Amino acid sequence: MNTSLKLLRFLGPTLLFFATFVVFPPLVMSYLNAELDSGMLIIWFLAAVYAGIIALTLRRKKFSYTPKDGFIITFVAWVFVSLIASFPFFSYGLSFSDSVFEAVSGLTTTGSTSITNLSELPDYLLLYRQLLQWAGGVGLVIVVLAIIPAVSGGMKVLQAETAGFADKSFSPRLRETARSLLKFYLLITFLCAFAYWLAGMSVFEATTHSFSTVSIGGFSIYNENIGYFNNFQIELIAVVFMLISATNFGLHFLALTKKSIKYHLNNDEFKFFLLVIAVSIIVSTLTLFLKENFTLSDSLRFGVFQTVSIVTTTGYTLEPLSGLGNIMPFFIFIVAFIGACSGSVGGGMKAWRVLTLLKIGFSNITKIMHPNAVSTTKMNGEKISSSQIEAVFSFIAIYITFFLLFLFVLIFQNIDFYSAFSGTAAAINNLGPGLGQFAENYSSLSDSAKLTLAGAMIVGRLELFGVLILLFPSYWKS
Repeated sequence: MNTSLKLLRFLGPTLLFFATFVVFPPLVMSYLNAELDSGMLIIWFLAAVYAGIIALTLRRKKFSYTPKDGFIITFVAWVFVSLIASFPFFSYGLSFSDSVFEAVSGLTTTGSTSITNLSELPDYLLLYRQLLQWAGGVGLVIVVLAIIPAVSGGMKVLQAETAGFADKSFSPRLRETARSLLKFYLLITFLCAFAYWLAGMSVFEATTHSFSTVSIGGFSIYNENIGYFNNFQIELIAVVFMLISATNFGLHFLALTKKSIKYHLNNDEFKFFLLVIAVSIIVSTLTLFLKENFTLSDSLRFGVFQTVSIVTTTGYTLEPLSGLGNIMPFFIFIVAFIGACSGSVGGGMKAWRVLTLLKIGFSNITKIMHPNAVSTTKMNGEKISSSQIEAVFSFIAIYITFFLLFLFVLIFQNIDFYSAFSGTAAAINNLGPGLGQFAENYSSLSDSAKLTLAGAMIVGRLELFGVLILLFPSYWKS
């Protein structure tokens, strides 16, 4: 019962934040355009009623959150807000499955869409789609923790929200950590929008695309995505901010506060992430030039942009990936499994886990070659503990299991393997565009398949453990 009260207490500010910062701007726009959206009005009504009830009953109660509470609250909050977020799409005329798919894709910053023609959507709904990604990027739970009164043990909720944020790079105090994240997120959003505007975008274009860029979401207001602009400066700006958002925010925070980039240069995960990006760009560029007969300039342009976009799990495109041949898109899709850095807004398995796995592998090879040698596996100068190693191997095993499960469900629905593989990878890595029949959008999916991938997006966003734990009966008995 106590956990239920904590959940109800937390959902109140969550819904209120969502209604205020995500729904209110497009609602005002729809009103000014004489297109008042009923779905957004319903969200506002629910938020007002819910917030009123919480204010009268639980506002003054203080709760101490346990790890169990953190997992439950985070999972339910994401499912609850995702369903609520689907209302505007449903009121506009999309089916239930399309509405849920679009809402979940936005909030989890996946960037997949089942909408075939974005030009048909009114501006207020386009703005709403972009705001979904911006809000989901840093995490709804983190935002709420930053604005509600400090709660004892609330760091458990923050840690359940996303791995890597609540680390030693930030203040050990909950609200300061959450607020530091929000301040930096707002800063890079403003800088990105300003840079886009200077490069030639309109204010509306710059603002909306900054939301999906810094959140690593990949949504655009145009069918052609970033390719619509055909502007090298815009593409370069996107690349820079995608890399910034895919890097651990803790490192950025330290670099800004200490006025030094040594924290980036001394971080093993960051160096590994840049190495992966650099090697992938070289391979992609050479593949396009030598195998697909692209000009050198086009090979470099598509090689850099699409590699950074896919590997950081953003999902922006200059043209449908099918237009780049078969080899290069498939290659960067495989690399995208590595994902972004921990403590970033990117998806995937996270670079530190893959690096840890590689370090352990090389260490074991060394032991085989030199049985008497004493070797210690380290990350950032510190020994990797046995518990960390177990956690990494467990995550990889669970990740593969979930991936194969979702892949099987899609194949069972008569989707070809190539398309099903890319669709599952795009969903669980929060990537966005797919390959094969999903190269442009996901409109061809059945209703059940769309809901399946929506579930995969949430699972990927919560990094698997938080979802898996809730499936064990013993967890609920504890």
